[in-house]
Amino acid sequence: MNAALIYSETLQQYDFGPGHPFRSDRYTNFMKLFREQATANRQFDLIEPTPASAGDLQLVHRPEYIEFIQTAIAQTWPPRAVTYVDPDTPLSPGMDEAARTLVGSGILAGELVASGRYKVAVSVGGGMHHARPSRGAGFCIYNDVAICVRNLMKKHSTERILILDTDGHAGDGTSEIFYDDPHVLFISLHQDPFTQYPGRGFPNETGQGEGEGFTVNLPLPPRTAIRPYLHALDEIFVPLAHEFKPEVILRNGGSDPHFDDQLVMLGITVAGFQQIGNKVREVAGAVCDGRIVDMVGSGYNPRVLPYAWLALISGVAGVVVEVTEPSPPPAWLNDELGMVEVKSVVEEVKGYLAPFWRCF
Repeated sequence: MNAALIYSETLQQYDFGPGHPFRSDRYTNFMKLFREQATANRQFDLIEPTPASAGDLQLVHRPEYIEFIQTAIAQTWPPRAVTYVDPDTPLSPGMDEAARTLVGSGILAGELVASGRYKVAVSVGGGMHHARPSRGAGFCIYNDVAICVRNLMKKHSTERILILDTDGHAGDGTSEIFYDDPHVLFISLHQDPFTQYPGRGFPNETGQGEGEGFTVNLPLPPRTAIRPYLHALDEIFVPLAHEFKPEVILRNGGSDPHFDDQLVMLGITVAGFQQIGNKVREVAGAVCDGRIVDMVGSGYNPRVLPYAWLALISGVAGVVVEVTEPSPPPAWLNDELGMVEVKSVVEEVKGYLAPFWRCF
């Protein structure tokens, strides 16, 4: 069975302007590389999404916030004072349609997997995990991850969803939305929040109320390489997935854990991203019949991004593609870098989770 790749040219309007680290060339550069890969072209079906409706957005976001985004964007043209969602996230003409298209892409990915039409569906550009019900942040306007999950719960009566957030930044918005929800197991691997935006995602943030124990944060020290990263997945993600038994795994995150990223300081190679994707696919095959919704959107080195995205989705979908490393690894990087520190973090996380999970 082929995988689905969901993409729209409308995403080129999701662009924060010259000098900003988030530009729309991420989409065009990735799609160019994707189309050059004959194997990937044959094993992914390219599908066009439609923008999310106001009702879709309201699965997570408050009506007054949605109205604010539409009004603020309308006021940016003709040129006036730029409106910012937060200091890093200016609004511009076309941004609302592009953001709605990202959400629509995530909804469609979930629908395709839930219906059984595909085992794996990839939303290109997705993973806007900093957005909250009443505000955007960190380049994120609407939280497509959370909306996809809520849509699966509402329309398909899905009761257990595991979100694996491999973005280099903690998924604080997604975490907040599901912080008291025992139907969503949220696991985030990210650079240590003491050293990286958004300053959230510590091991003691484990959820609240009925959701206590269902939020899992794995903060990784700068320069963490692939072997300790996989160790963290093996020790935390794998046993939790087997105990929780999700009906679908939703993975989000792009290339920013790469060693040559411009905003994050982790140490993953392009080949390492493929290994991460492989791990997700293996676990999904064991616990939820291979059902994966994948959202690949982050990354801030335009030279690296398309190769890392392709490596990730090829691993997730089990597609054999040539892995190319566009940046020579630095002298300081080796596959074991950070292992001692990561093992310590893993044991700390297990300590916080042990009261809630038999596997620990």
